[in-house]
Amino acid sequence: MRPFAISGIFDPVYDLLKVFRIEGRPEYRLLGLFVPWIFIVSLIGFLAAWIVMVIIEHTGLSRQIWHLPLFFLALVVLFTCMFGYLLFP
Repeated sequence: MRPFAISGIFDPVYDLLKVFRIEGRPEYRLLGLFVPWIFIVSLIGFLAAWIVMVIIEHTGLSRQIWHLPLFFLALVVLFTCMFGYLLFP
């Protein structure tokens, strides 16, 4: 049973991230190195914010934003929190 009641869009992501539940701790072993869950969530949040910024730049909406780097940082924090809440093991 899924820990969250969301549509079936996230089912493939949920199935791929089951590897974090195997040992009961939020770490992933990669070539003998334990990668913490927060690093993976932060990386996904950063990439999502980067994609949003590319779209904003191409549409010309970046002229309406007062401080672009601060807006990017806010997007990274927003997406990291959002993905961390939705996909936490």
